[in-house]
Amino acid sequence: MKDVSPAVGAVPRGDGLLSRAFVALCLVCFLNHFLIAPFSSLFPVYVEADLQRLPWFTGYLRGIMLALGGVFAIVAGRMCDGLGRKATLLLGLAGSLLTGLVFRTVDPLGLTGLIFLMGAATGLWSTAGQSYLIGSVGPRRLGLGGALYFLSNTAGNSLGSLVTGLIKVHWSFAQIGLWMMAALAVLLVVGVVLLPGGDRDRGQHTAGPKERSGLWAAYRPLLARREVHLLIGLRYMITTFWGMASLLLPLLIYRVSQSASMPAFYASVSLAVAAACQLLTGLLTDRYGRTGPLLVATTGVALSALGLALFQGVLPGLFICGTALTGTAWAVSTIIPRLMSDVARAEEKNRLVGLTHLVWSGAMVTGSIAGGLLVEVEPALPFLTGVVLAAGGALCAWRLCLHLELAER
Repeated sequence: MKDVSPAVGAVPRGDGLLSRAFVALCLVCFLNHFLIAPFSSLFPVYVEADLQRLPWFTGYLRGIMLALGGVFAIVAGRMCDGLGRKATLLLGLAGSLLTGLVFRTVDPLGLTGLIFLMGAATGLWSTAGQSYLIGSVGPRRLGLGGALYFLSNTAGNSLGSLVTGLIKVHWSFAQIGLWMMAALAVLLVVGVVLLPGGDRDRGQHTAGPKERSGLWAAYRPLLARREVHLLIGLRYMITTFWGMASLLLPLLIYRVSQSASMPAFYASVSLAVAAACQLLTGLLTDRYGRTGPLLVATTGVALSALGLALFQGVLPGLFICGTALTGTAWAVSTIIPRLMSDVARAEEKNRLVGLTHLVWSGAMVTGSIAGGLLVEVEPALPFLTGVVLAAGGALCAWRLCLHLELAER
C-alpha cells in the first residue's frame, strides 16, 4: 500500500532536502563516519596483526556487535515513538566513543565487553537515523534524500579511510584510538546543538492498547504482510553476502599486499565510487521509479561476487571487483528507505525501520561468521555463495516491486 502521509513522530520538514533537520542529520552522519573510519577499515587487520588472532575471532566479535545491533534496533523503533528520534540518535552516537577504545584494548574479554556496548549503540543509531531521514524528507524526494543520507555515510568513511591510510604509517593503533575518542566526544556536543528535536519529533498520537502491550503486539501486524516478507528477503540475502565480503576483503587485500595501509586505501577508493553510485541511484529512483535502479543494483552485486570468486588472489582483481561490489551494494541500501516508506503505513514507519535493521544485523552476523569459516576452506567459496544469495535478493526485489505497483493502482 502506498502511503504519503507524514510519519508518526515526524521531525520538522521545512523544505525537505534543505530543511535544518535533514542538513544537520547528514552533517552529523558525515562526521561520525569520518571519525570511526579507522575502526571500519582496520579492525580486522588490528585483530590479525596486533592481537595475532584468526579470522574466526574477528567474525565472532562482529557477530556479537551485529546481533546486539539488531536487538536494539527493535527497541529503538519504540524508543523513537516515545523518547523521540533525536534522543535515540544521540544515545547511539554516544556509543561511537567506544570505537577508539577498541584500539587500546588487547584483552579478549575487555574487547568483547566493548563490542557488546557498541552493538547496542549501533542499533539505536541506525534505526533513529533512518527514521529521522524518512520523517524529514517527503516521499517524492526520498530517493535523492536517501542517496544524500547514505552519501554522507560513505563520503565520511571514504575520506576517513584515506586519512587513516596516511597516518597509519606513522601512528600506532593505540594513538589512532585516542584521537578518535577525543574527536567523537566533541561531535556528540555538536549533535546536541545542531539536531532539531525534543518534543517536536515525538509521536503525535496517544498510544493505543496494542502499542502499550509490548513489542510483539507492535510488530506482529508488519510480520503478517507479504510485502514485508519480500523486503526482509531482499535485505537478508544481499546483506548476508555483504557481511562476508566486508569482513574478508580487508583481510585478503592485507594478505596479498602485505601492507596494513592498503586495506584503508582500498576502503577510501571503493567508498568514493560508492558515493557516486548512491547519488546516481537516488536521482534515477526519483525520476524513473524504484524498480529499474533496484534490479540493476542487485544484479551488479551478483556479477561483482562472481568477479571476486575468480580473482580473489589478485590485488587488482580485489580492488576492481570489490569496488564494484561496494558501489552496487550501497546502491541497494540507497533505495531501502524508499521501499520502507512505500511499504509502511504512517504509524508503522519507525517500527519497520527497526525491523529491517534487525534483519540487516542478523544477515551481517550470518555473513561474518560464515565468511570467516568458508575462507579457510577455500578463498573463493564465500564469493560463490554470494552469487547465489544476490540472485535470490534480486528475485525478492522484482517480486516486491511488482507487489507495490499492483497495490498502487
